[in-house]
Amino acid sequence: MARTEIPAATASTPTSPEYDDFMELVTLFGETIAGLKRFRPPPPNLMGALERASIGPRHLPALIAITQGGPLSVSDLARRLGHTLPTTSTIVGQLARAGLVERAEDEQDRRRTLVRVHDDHAAEITEWAEAALSPLRATLERLSPAARAHFMAGWRILHEETASRALGDDVGCA
Repeated sequence: MARTEIPAATASTPTSPEYDDFMELVTLFGETIAGLKRFRPPPPNLMGALERASIGPRHLPALIAITQGGPLSVSDLARRLGHTLPTTSTIVGQLARAGLVERAEDEQDRRRTLVRVHDDHAAEITEWAEAALSPLRATLERLSPAARAHFMAGWRILHEETASRALGDDVGCA
């Protein structure tokens, strides 16, 4: 697919369909991210457990990933979160100290540590995670298979662009 250059903003930027799409995307992206953050706050018990352990909302994506795919190895969780193994291990340790997750040796491979949501919090965290993720599920369900493929391709490109810039690599995709 050919890459269309979006003109940089200037006082005299001509109106074009590409620029109009870009400006709409800027608006929609900001509003969507803000909406996802507001959509369903974690329940008070979960926030209380995080606060008592002096950990914050940055741990919530790990809880969601464990709830949706668990039990997971720490390595698998690191890949899902896009974090290093040491960072993920720290997050898991903090969540375990808060009593929200449990670590256990993998019976098939004793070198691996598996992480799962603690039974005392599983129902509450699962209910919250399902509600928090429902806009994403509903979006994918409303798309035809072809539209879903294009939508996912666009998100993968956005992810590549943001990841490469975060690493200081200014190489875009073609």
